[in-house]
Amino acid sequence: MAPKEQLLALSSGIGLAGLAVANFWDYGREAIEVYKKEIIECVLKPKKETAIHHYLKFFQNIEEVDMMWKNADLDKAYDFIVRILEEVNLKPNLPEPDFESCDEEYGHYGCECNEIVEQWIAFVSENMEHIDELIKHSAFQFIFQDRKFLHDFHLELADLIEREMDYIKTNYSEYVTTKDRLRRKNFPAWLKQAVFYREKGTCAICRCDLSNLIRNQNQIHIDHIIPLNLFGTNDSSNMQLLCEACNTSKGDRTTETSSINVPFWNL
Repeated sequence: MAPKEQLLALSSGIGLAGLAVANFWDYGREAIEVYKKEIIECVLKPKKETAIHHYLKFFQNIEEVDMMWKNADLDKAYDFIVRILEEVNLKPNLPEPDFESCDEEYGHYGCECNEIVEQWIAFVSENMEHIDELIKHSAFQFIFQDRKFLHDFHLELADLIEREMDYIKTNYSEYVTTKDRLRRKNFPAWLKQAVFYREKGTCAICRCDLSNLIRNQNQIHIDHIIPLNLFGTNDSSNMQLLCEACNTSKGDRTTETSSINVPFWNL
């Protein structure tokens, strides 16, 4: 069953994704450590809220609009709020400031515009959790396409799993093998579909066709990018689509993936 269409905050999402990826090598370990318990709980078996979603929390906070209001022009802060609310499909029944007719010369601190924008900021604060969740979900759509980043992220996550294995065994023993690795869990249909769609029906490594539209020549395998044997996890963002030959060759010994994708057009 195909996922339902939904309105995505793609402009805000790509901004958050870019921020999170660009700062990963400086702040990745710190961010993972901040949400350590939440991440460990979500990587034991495939879930729709992934370790990446928790990582994005480290960078996403719509409450910063209040700081922007205090440090920038009021009209720019208002435009930002309106743009964000339109992206997440929230339409408050609030008055609109008339900046052009306002005779306040120094930042709109004592005029009606100020009072109106405060109402918009209050609305954002009231809906902060919902807005942040939608922007994180939108950012994930971009990051999930970047297998190289997912590889690097899950290598860092593997270090966490290895360091915290005693904690995991104590609190989630049913998810741990006798070799002190996370136990393999079944892949739900929605995850298989998502990975197949991301890879456009081809093997992530050799790019052979796995669509089987003409004949069943190649068998589909869902692979852990960072193998469980190397302290990888069952997190939904740690998966890639491989053919049988590449999956057998990779096994549980390497973290091989590829940055090759099919562009919308070639330059």
